[in-house]
Amino acid sequence: MNSTFIPNRTDYNAYGVKISMNENFLVLAQNQNDPPTFLIQFAPYNNTPLPLQCTTYHANLTNTFIYTVAVGKNQPQNNIHFYFIGELTNNHSGILVGMAIYNRTNVTKNLDSNSSLICNTSFTYYFQWITNYQHQEYLILGVEPSGQFVYGFSNEFIFIFDSRNTSTLDIWKGNLTWPDASFIPNAVDIHERFGVISGFIYNGQNSTVKYSPMIYLMNYNLSNHHPIVVNQYQPIATPSTWQDLLSNADANYYSAKYDMSVSINEYGDVLVGMQFINRVFLFSVNITKPTKLNFISRHTNGRTLGNGKNIAWLQNGIAALIVNVYSLDYIWSTSQIHIYGIQSDGYNSNSTPLSVFPNNHQKLPTSIDPVFLNIVSSPSSLALLDNRGHIIIFLPTLPGFYLTIQETGTMPLITTAQPCLAGTYKNQSGIHDCTLCPVGTKNPGNITTYCTPCSPNTFCPLASVNEVSQTALHTVNQAIPYPKSPESVIFDDILIRNMFSIGPGRCLPISPLFWTLIVAGLAVTVITIMGILKFFIKNPRGGQIRSLLKCIFRHTDLIGEGELWVGGLASFSLVVLITFACVFSNHYVKQYPIETSSDSLFACDASIRNAKFETSVQSLAIPLTDADQKMFDLLNNQAFLLNVDFVNTVIKCDTVSLEALFGITWSTIRWLDCNNNNSTLSLSIPLPYQIISVQISIADIRTIGAIRIGLYGREQTSENYVLKELNFYHAFYKNEYILARNLPVALSLTKVVNETLSIDGGDAIFSGIYIPTFTVDYNSLFFSADQFVRSTLTLTTLTLVITETPYYVKNLQEPIAKPSEVIFQNLLFTTVCLELFGLIFLSYKLLFKPFYLNVMKKHRHEKGEQNNYEIKQLNDTFLSLDKIHTVYF
Repeated sequence: MNSTFIPNRTDYNAYGVKISMNENFLVLAQNQNDPPTFLIQFAPYNNTPLPLQCTTYHANLTNTFIYTVAVGKNQPQNNIHFYFIGELTNNHSGILVGMAIYNRTNVTKNLDSNSSLICNTSFTYYFQWITNYQHQEYLILGVEPSGQFVYGFSNEFIFIFDSRNTSTLDIWKGNLTWPDASFIPNAVDIHERFGVISGFIYNGQNSTVKYSPMIYLMNYNLSNHHPIVVNQYQPIATPSTWQDLLSNADANYYSAKYDMSVSINEYGDVLVGMQFINRVFLFSVNITKPTKLNFISRHTNGRTLGNGKNIAWLQNGIAALIVNVYSLDYIWSTSQIHIYGIQSDGYNSNSTPLSVFPNNHQKLPTSIDPVFLNIVSSPSSLALLDNRGHIIIFLPTLPGFYLTIQETGTMPLITTAQPCLAGTYKNQSGIHDCTLCPVGTKNPGNITTYCTPCSPNTFCPLASVNEVSQTALHTVNQAIPYPKSPESVIFDDILIRNMFSIGPGRCLPISPLFWTLIVAGLAVTVITIMGILKFFIKNPRGGQIRSLLKCIFRHTDLIGEGELWVGGLASFSLVVLITFACVFSNHYVKQYPIETSSDSLFACDASIRNAKFETSVQSLAIPLTDADQKMFDLLNNQAFLLNVDFVNTVIKCDTVSLEALFGITWSTIRWLDCNNNNSTLSLSIPLPYQIISVQISIADIRTIGAIRIGLYGREQTSENYVLKELNFYHAFYKNEYILARNLPVALSLTKVVNETLSIDGGDAIFSGIYIPTFTVDYNSLFFSADQFVRSTLTLTTLTLVITETPYYVKNLQEPIAKPSEVIFQNLLFTTVCLELFGLIFLSYKLLFKPFYLNVMKKHRHEKGEQNNYEIKQLNDTFLSLDKIHTVYF
């Protein structure tokens, strides 16, 4: 029967996995030759000298396309052999199963001969032909770990090939094993006691989803080693997701899009990758009783294809996965290897890889194609096959080291070890990268197997290289809120409120009203004494003293103009009040401007100032006054010095380059100063213009904890104009993050002009300064540990765009009361007080005193009549006595 199978012989991805390895050797099938050849790389995998690498082929393989090669993971070192399966092409038909056994004796005999000949004559080939089945779209191999048996699986048949009996092939129909006869096997892995195979089952012509994925758990018949399906798991798409819309109508024809992968480790953990739904499934199987496939979790990589293209377990519960990114119509975008510590960290869609290859310090060599096809493990080492058939062998490194790849001009490329970078550590061997030091720990780079704790109250974020003082993150803010005007800006109100108020604490002894009342109390005491002298002291001396005091107090009477001695006593209180008013006014008028004022200790409210304020935002498009223009000229001509601190890093100045945007061209500029002190890289950069874009590029892969940006401009004075010193800093940091590689920062400068009017009518005083406003996106400015692991950028770039706002802030300060107004208001206050006290005494004269006198007069009249009656009665008594005496004599 003639065959129409015409594969692309240069496609290493077609119809199966072309690479396999264990701890003893690696084999790669190369179909571009006819007959196909097998590249053999012997262990140890630390170099590629010719005696350890060779190519072998067999003439019987002419017109054959090799689907897959496979080796047993635990094959003895003295029993090196590999299996392969393929199909005849070029109008020939038939399926070929083969085994190549390595003959060490031939190598020993031919050590001085050509290496390719040694290798070619050192393998003995055994073949079995399957002629009663036509072309198989999917035909896969699975080797029992010791390498004794190889299993072949297709939809139509299954076979076992025994390396101890190469003359026979045990083959039977697939429907005798598959629970669903439509099952199309796609990927398989074999453990000593069980196997896991994944593929598709057909749902029927009327089904929306024509082919659905299926995973079978297999045990072995003890008598004939035939696989028996004992459990199954069918992935079900979540409703309304893009996977739920897939029909997989062409899954019965080979397409790389439908590639799957299965890998089992020594603990019975199973990974199954299905790139067409972008998912990797994690299962566990009880090794002693492997009858159930226990679902643990799954990992999804977004709305793309390619996650889990190939999977390989390494040692210590670590797994490597090829994560390709294809569009939904299967257009390639990127390829990466993700390494997960599944046994220690678990595995799901939120898991962070231990490392990702390539990354910012493990770059992909130029000789390696960026499209990754397969990975296989030994399991201590890992081999990567690219789209061109080139190989990288990743060797495990000791704790404290990570692997790097150098272009050697040989193939395969072999990795070498490098110490972990500062800020990272690695505490176990393996091919994975070093890990970022956790928050609160540091690693300067001298100890790479662990991170040491930082001291308290220091800046020690993720991936710290040292503990840095918190002062390195100090933010200097020159933007001070302009004061608001007080509630009252009328001096009369302010004066009266302060004269006639009493408060607790320090307010009491400085209260004018308090001392006025004290003096008034003394006056009441004097009045009381005067009353006592009048009504209770009959001694003429008391009357004299009272008369003298009345005379003295009449001379101090400012209220009644010397008429009332009581007015003199009240005048003392009035003098105290007026004196306090004058003292307050004198101090108050000096509380201007606020820049030269101190606390108002003379008043209860220490914040009181002789100033009122006005703030306005004005457009720069409005023409300026001549006075404002002079201030703007100083601001526009101020030279800027850009200061940038990269905090908590070991990066040096020799990796830094600077550029500024002139028009549409980026041109190199120079720094004024650059140094790294106390793990902080500091740059001082003179700016050619105020409005400019600056780009700082750091060609170093090492981490940075935070960034601090500031501007400096010198102070200038010209007559009544003061350009204030510009010296602000703003720090950007997040403790559980590190600085990202692309750092877009926008800085907007706003002019602030302060105008202070003179209190004595002179020229106004102007001052000006720029106030910054930073605009950043913290989500793009910092990396989490997960984002850093996945990043491939090697260049840290800070792009600072400095602009000016189209408006400015105008602050106006003017006095509430000028000296002349204060003098006038004090005279007015004195007059009012005199009139007020006079009004009180006038009220006394007109109302209280007449009422008092009338009462007293009436009281005296009644008392006089009573006295006359008593006198008359007394006289009558005396008259009667006289009469009695007269009669007696």
